[in-house]
Amino acid sequence: MVLPSMNGVRKTIDNARYVCLFGIGTLVNECYDQIVLFLGREPDVFCDNAPEKWGSRYSGKECISPSELSRLAKETVVIITVRKYEDIYIQLSDMGFKNIFISCYNRGYDRIHAIQRPEAVQPLPNLDDYTRQVHGKWTLITGASRGVGRQIALAMAKLGSNIIAHSRCTSHVSELIDTCSAFGVEVLPIAAELGKPIEVEAMLSHLKHTAPQIDIVFNNAAISPPCPMGFWSVSGDVYQKCFAVNTISPIRICQHLIPPMIQRGFGRVINISSSIQKRPGEIAYACSKAALDKFVHDLSPSLNDTGVMLTLLDPGWVRSDAGGPNAPDSVESVFPGVVLGALLDCKFNGHWFSAQDYAGLSLADAIQKVKSAPAYSSLHD
Repeated sequence: MVLPSMNGVRKTIDNARYVCLFGIGTLVNECYDQIVLFLGREPDVFCDNAPEKWGSRYSGKECISPSELSRLAKETVVIITVRKYEDIYIQLSDMGFKNIFISCYNRGYDRIHAIQRPEAVQPLPNLDDYTRQVHGKWTLITGASRGVGRQIALAMAKLGSNIIAHSRCTSHVSELIDTCSAFGVEVLPIAAELGKPIEVEAMLSHLKHTAPQIDIVFNNAAISPPCPMGFWSVSGDVYQKCFAVNTISPIRICQHLIPPMIQRGFGRVINISSSIQKRPGEIAYACSKAALDKFVHDLSPSLNDTGVMLTLLDPGWVRSDAGGPNAPDSVESVFPGVVLGALLDCKFNGHWFSAQDYAGLSLADAIQKVKSAPAYSSLHD
C-alpha cells in the first residue's frame, strides 16, 4: 500500500485557509498537542455532530455545527480525529469537502503516528473468498465457555468451522456445544486448568494424539485477579498465576500447534491481548499481556512465506465477567473484528487488530475496511 507522504499532507494543509478538527472526545483531548505538531499549525475550529458541543471552546477554539462548517467547504481542510471515521468521511464528502484526512493512532490510541487521506473505498469483498478457508477446518478456542471466547466460538461455527471448545471443565461448555452444533458443525470439548503446567501438557498430548487436525487457534483464556488494595499489594503469586495462564499457556499451545501448521502450509493463530494501560491496579494482567505481545512480535516474522499467520486481537473493554458490568461495550461487539485474523491472508501476519474498530459493521464491511484503510493498527508500530 503506497501512502501519501507527510510533506504532501502538510502542503495541502499549509495552502488551506482553515483547518478543522472533526470529533471532540478522549482521543483529540489526549493527542491534541501531537496533532498540532503533525499539522505544523493550530486548527482554526472544531466541529462535532453532538449539538451540546456547539458553541463551546476546546483548546481555545470554537466548536461549530456541521451546517456552519459546510459554508467553509472550499477553503477548509478537515482532520477526522475519531476511531470510526467512515460515516463522518461520507458525511463530509456529501457536504462538498475535498480535503479530508484522518488521524491514525497507535494501538494504544494515545499517540498519533500519521495524518493522511483514507484509502479509496474498494468494492465489497466476496465473502466466499474468505470464509472458504475456515469452512470445515477445526478451530481451538481456549476459554470458550463464556464472554469473548463464547462469541468467538459462535462466530466461527456460523462460518462453518468445527470447534474444539476449551474450558476448565467440560460441563461448562455443554450449552455451547448444543448451540454451535445447530449450525451444522462438529463441536468437541476439552478441559484443562491453564494455570497448572501438568494439565496444559496433558491437554497438548491429547490434542496431538486424539484430536482432529487443528488449523485455527484462538488463545483467548485469561485471568485478571482483583486487586482491591492497589498496586503495592500485588503479590508475586498473583504475577505467577497471571503469567502462567495469560502468557506461558498460549506460548506452549503455539509451540505445539504451529510447527504442524507450517508443515501443512496453512494456519491461523490469534492471541487475545489488551490495550489496557496506566491502571497499576491491573499491572499483573497488563504485564502478562505485554509479554504475550512481545512473543508474537518476535515470532511472527519467522512465519513469513509459511502460510501460517500469527496475530494479536484487542477485544476492547466489554461487559463480561472479566470486563465487569460497567464496561462501555457489549461482548457481542467483538464481532466481526474478532475473526479477521482467521479470515485474512498472510500479508497481515504480525498485525494487531482492535475489535472495536469494526463494531457494528458487517463482516464484508469489516474486511473491506481493514484492507483499504491506512495501516494504523500494526503490531510493529
